Amino acid sequence: MLYVPFLAYHCLDEDEENKFFDIINTKAKGIGCSLSRYLKRNNDNLSWITTQLIINPDSPFYSIGTLIGKRNKENHITLQKHPLFFKNY
Repeated sequence: MLYVPFLAYHCLDEDEENKFFDIINTKAKGIGCSLSRYLKRNNDNLSWITTQLIINPDSPFYSIGTLIGKRNKENHITLQKHPLFFKNY
């Protein structure tokens, strides 16, 4: 299971809402392509297939892939480019 943090605001006045909207849309760091593809996996066949390649223990990508796009020495394969690869076939 992958936990994705999020934050929701309730009962903000208009000035507070505008301030947070500005921060979120101009200064906040966006999520990476790999995590975005993982989150879309139930609505996009190519994202689902590439996700399965990383989470399935029988897959050759299982021990070398990462869902969130954070590479390290062991996990250097991400979901970022896999859909482009499969789209050509």
